[in-house]
Order: sequence, then C-alpha cells, then structure tokens
Amino acid sequence: MDNESEDFDLTQSQKSRLLSLGLEPGYQKLSIDPQHERANTLYDVLSRTLPIDPTLMDSLPSIMKKLSSRLRSLAGQPIGELLQNPGTNIVTIKKIKQHAKDLGTSSTSEAESDVLMAVYYAAIASALTFHSEKITQHSYKNLESFFNSFTRKEWMLGELIDLFNEAQKHCQEET
Repeated sequence: MDNESEDFDLTQSQKSRLLSLGLEPGYQKLSIDPQHERANTLYDVLSRTLPIDPTLMDSLPSIMKKLSSRLRSLAGQPIGELLQNPGTNIVTIKKIKQHAKDLGTSSTSEAESDVLMAVYYAAIASALTFHSEKITQHSYKNLESFFNSFTRKEWMLGELIDLFNEAQKHCQEET
C-alpha cells in the first residue's frame, strides 16, 4: 500500500466531524473562538465552487458523474476568486449571490449564517465594483452601511475588505 493520502475534498467542518467520530464517546468539544470559527467558515465557503448545473450533470456519462465533484474544469473557479475577478460575468455573480442566499436560509449556526450573509453582500459589492451594476433592491445608502459593517468584522478576509471598500466608494458616488 503506498503512502500517498487520498484527497476527498472535505471541508474543515467535515474533517472536524470525522475526527470527533474517532475520539472516545466522553470527549468534550473544544470551545472555539467565535471570530476564529467565522474566519474558518468564510475561508471554507470562498474555497468552494458553485454547484454544478444539474442539466450538465445529467448529460455526463455515468463514470464522469461519479468523478464530477473532483473535476475543477466542470465546477469552475472557487467563489472567492470569482468575486475578486473583474472578468467574472454578471450572471455568475448573481448565481453566487443566490447560492449564498439559499444556503443562508438553511444555515444551522449563527457563524455560518453571518458568513453566508457576507458572501451575499460580497457578490453585490463585486457587481457594483466591477460592472457598475446594482443587483439588489437595497438603496445605495443601505448598501454603503452594510459594506462598512463588514469591513469592521474581525473575521473578514482582507481581500473582501478591499472589495467592500471599493463598493462603498461606488455607493458614495451614487448618493
């Protein structure tokens, strides 16, 4: 048997869950700093790709369907890269926004809900910054306030803070 480890594309929370399953039953969950938990969750969400379109999946041969979760070319770039790329088309940005909204409505933790809300607003910020397009009904004044609040979160990644700051400037120009 070779020593190469198999990469199963597990999220951080999935890896933690697997580890906890292997520990004895009396094991108490370690307390995690809420800011650190949010930062980890944000990184995890931004590292994921958008779900593959079901119609595309249906058109694949069965062998490819089994491998599709590991095929980057089908799944596309990670969400974080798409949000920061000026070349990402507006349709994809809207898909990210909707994806974050959909996941947020079924979120089971406050940390995950906060992170998904940040990704939702990051998609709006990306559309404003790179396409000068407002993809929400929120006023520019409200958006500026939302973006500002996200720049002040301890758990926010620097790349998204930059995106929120640029979007704030755009909002200020519109008001």
